[in-house]
Amino acid sequence: MKTGAKEPSPRYRTNEPLISPKVMEYLGQVISERYLSPGNWVRKFEKAWAKECGVHHAVAASSGTAALHLALLATGVGKGDEVIVPAMTCPDTLNAVTFAGAIPVIVDIEPVRFGLDPSRLREEITPNTKAVIPVHLYGAAVDPEIFSICHERDLLVIEDAAEAHGAELGGQPVGSLGTAGCFSFRGDKMLGVGTGGMITTNDEQLAGRVNHLIGLAGAGGFDRYHSLELSYSYEMSNVHAAVGVAQIEMLAPTIAAKQRIAGFYDRLLSSDLMDKPALVDGHVFWRYVVLLKRGNPRRVHSLLAEQGIETMPPFVPAYRLPHYAGQQSPKPFPVADDVYERLLSLPISPYLERSQVEEIVTLFHAAVVVEN
Repeated sequence: MKTGAKEPSPRYRTNEPLISPKVMEYLGQVISERYLSPGNWVRKFEKAWAKECGVHHAVAASSGTAALHLALLATGVGKGDEVIVPAMTCPDTLNAVTFAGAIPVIVDIEPVRFGLDPSRLREEITPNTKAVIPVHLYGAAVDPEIFSICHERDLLVIEDAAEAHGAELGGQPVGSLGTAGCFSFRGDKMLGVGTGGMITTNDEQLAGRVNHLIGLAGAGGFDRYHSLELSYSYEMSNVHAAVGVAQIEMLAPTIAAKQRIAGFYDRLLSSDLMDKPALVDGHVFWRYVVLLKRGNPRRVHSLLAEQGIETMPPFVPAYRLPHYAGQQSPKPFPVADDVYERLLSLPISPYLERSQVEEIVTLFHAAVVVEN
């Protein structure tokens, strides 16, 4: 097929959800109850996710971005505060900081987990720094030193765990490591319900504040519509929550499948052509990413798309985004720059079999070689 022609539908997708057989049953119950708004199913999902993360409280939200925004507001982050974020993450991480009225301070990443670089973090803390958002990128928890530094400096830690459901650090689930954890339940995530988010915490007061802000910030009871302050319509629906309740049981088999497939890639991919992910305990492989030693990732992506193999590009480093570039002091981001120029994510749908991974690897190697 000629390069540049319309790409066919992928034969192998970057990610797909395992679907619980209970999804249709629970959705049927929601429909029969004739109550689609936030309610009992949201409470069930919150309780189940809190248990999954090993925390006392969980509050469901309409998206991962909403979860981050609410967590920042509930912890008192606002105008004039600096919040340290990694150079490579989804723009939503920085957007949530901006929505809260705070200033995102972009810090370079380290080359193993692609999370915040602890040494660079220490350098960027100022008297105005109030919080840090460590992003557990691609399914790997950040360097544990991040949490030690934040504890030493008495900084709030809002974990962005949107890509790392079920990941662990030292045997402890992400989302339970900081002041609060924030998850996304978009359909392409480790646990997808279509859309939605969650804030997890052991702080009862923080959870109460989130619950107050998430709706109308009303006085309660008959005065529920008497908003006491600016508030947000960030609630999750019963429909999405019911899917979430069903899908929680699929998280463990999803992780097991992805770790098995990552093992296939580790054994089959040529180290002469690319750097493979470092072995990190607790990695759940939301995506399997490689760093090409030669070749153009954009070109390789196009060549594979023509053969029905979906790959995903890296996040654009935050300091290259036009609405954030001018806010940063001139400083180098060597690791993020290198990762951006070389990274590509390969299909790691939990449905993949070894023979299919072998086909993907063969075509991937060929595409890299052709590009040189």
